[in-house]
Amino acid sequence: MHFPVVILASSRKNGGICLAGRRLDGAASAWVRPVSRLAGQSWPRRSLQILAGGVPGIGDRISLPIAASCPEGHQRENVGVRFEQWQRQGRIDVRALPALLDMPETLWRNGWHSVHGWNDRVPGEIAAHECRHSLLLVRPQALHFRLSVQGSDLVLRAAFVYRGERHVLRVTDEQACQRWLARLADGHSGCSDALLCLSLGLPFNGYCYKLVAGVIEPGAQG
Repeated sequence: MHFPVVILASSRKNGGICLAGRRLDGAASAWVRPVSRLAGQSWPRRSLQILAGGVPGIGDRISLPIAASCPEGHQRENVGVRFEQWQRQGRIDVRALPALLDMPETLWRNGWHSVHGWNDRVPGEIAAHECRHSLLLVRPQALHFRLSVQGSDLVLRAAFVYRGERHVLRVTDEQACQRWLARLADGHSGCSDALLCLSLGLPFNGYCYKLVAGVIEPGAQG
């Protein structure tokens, strides 16, 4: 059986693609993160080419052959996918986006910062005991994108305020990184009214990192 899902995150992970979205079949707009059977659970591009005709984009409506739930730690939204074709069903109407927003009091737990971020990570032990989900769609305030050098890499980050708390998070949405790299190189201020799909990653060196896995610019949807 297939279930209608709107893709809200399409991001880089372990050399592959991580996807996430919300069901559109009346299941309380439940979040789902379809995972592969490979180590790291990301999708190779070749697999997505075969199953979905290419990497699904943010805003795409896909009918997914969802199998059993396969949660891992706080990532309770993870689901398996049967080896069947994914059916594309157009794109979501931009007017439907506000109904999909989450409005938590905080973005998981705050107070832990990386060298280049702010409120961008949660200790693994705290995530394991206190975090009950790993995906959010939010409307940030004072959002702007900026580039920073991290080692030999040029990294895009989103700086914003949510309910009075400052955040600086790494952007892993591949298409957004390409768009904003070009815009910033052309002198763009970085300011945006985008919605953000946030993901709380699995533990890495003792911390679970908050990532911008999807950048949804309403003016670009349709």
